[in-house]
Amino acid sequence: IEKMSKRYYNTVNPDDLCSKYGADTFRMYEMFLGPVEMSKPWDTKGIEGVHRFLKKFWRLFVDEIKGLVVANDEPTAEELKVLHNTIKKIEQDTERFSFNTGVSGFMIATNELTDLKCHKRKILEPLLILLVPYAPHIAEELWALLGNSGSILNATYPTFEAKYVVESSKEYPVSINGKLRTTMNISLDAAQPEVEKMVL
Repeated sequence: IEKMSKRYYNTVNPDDLCSKYGADTFRMYEMFLGPVEMSKPWDTKGIEGVHRFLKKFWRLFVDEIKGLVVANDEPTAEELKVLHNTIKKIEQDTERFSFNTGVSGFMIATNELTDLKCHKRKILEPLLILLVPYAPHIAEELWALLGNSGSILNATYPTFEAKYVVESSKEYPVSINGKLRTTMNISLDAAQPEVEKMVL
């Protein structure tokens, strides 16, 4: 492991990586390496992970067989929670130039929305606007595919709404004789006698 130098013939040409993976993958990988102000070891193997993430993100919008799969249905509470948690995280990370944790936030959101099988416009469009500083080319292309006129750069930035991320229930552990027997999802506004009755 040593610094890149023409003298040692160990340089990596960004043009080659851009032609193989695309400029957005290269850009996001650079951001994902670590904090902006620190020097980071370069490892081309890691770029594959970012490339896979972008392909997974693309599949939220486009199916290889069906084409565009974005629906105009109303989002569920769970989907809104994922979106607003992501808005909050990306906003904070971008403000403090912590791009590596921002990229990680996108990966988490994409995995959660994939698990929820979410293809809803009201969730995906704001997520796409958040992605613009990180992967502008893919964001612009998907924006056009969604039938929007004009550039995504002129779109209104999504605002975080705390009401969507407030927890309404909690997973409680149930122990009998000091041993964990099960866990129960109980509403946060349930009174103690009510909780005791449910557990018994």
